Amino acid sequence: ADGNGITIAVLDTGITEHPDIDTSNADQGYDFITDAFVSVRDSDERVPGGWDLGDWTIGYPGAEGCIQRNSSWHGTHVAGTAGAQLTDNGIGMTGIAYNADILHLRVLGHCGGYESDINDAIVWAAGGEVEGMPLNPNPAHVINLSLGGEGPCSSGDAAAIAQARELGAVVVVSAGNENANVSAYSPGNCPGVVTVA
Repeated sequence: ADGNGITIAVLDTGITEHPDIDTSNADQGYDFITDAFVSVRDSDERVPGGWDLGDWTIGYPGAEGCIQRNSSWHGTHVAGTAGAQLTDNGIGMTGIAYNADILHLRVLGHCGGYESDINDAIVWAAGGEVEGMPLNPNPAHVINLSLGGEGPCSSGDAAAIAQARELGAVVVVSAGNENANVSAYSPGNCPGVVTVA
């Protein structure tokens, strides 16, 4: 399988320019972060474009209570693995589903992100209606969430995932990357997801 005819939505920190990454669909995505402090944009509004503006906290005013780190560019890494890495260009590697269309949705920024933004992005990615947003013209077949936090699956997470599944999407979630049982990490412990360790 090469991903041909499939759309994969990557809900993460967004996408960056890179010589081995296909960013042609970046402007079709959205920045779902509704907090200017987290997004490092000028407003709390959601905006078109799934670009990664950085998730650093070192030296960022007001971020002293967050984990201190430089930008991870995690969304670029995840999107590249899923299929955004180009083939036959002699650079780096090849994405697993290299013919898939990748939809980049930014849900994580400075100090992480909000469950409400992530859940809206899950529903929107699958083609569902989200208040204040246009309908997604290219609903995702697969929604990737390489993110999570400690705790039980919340009702909001469960509802968003259930709606995405009803719309025909497969929701894939990381197990938590904590060398611990996924039952303690959401949304990897939510019903209906494919959890990957």
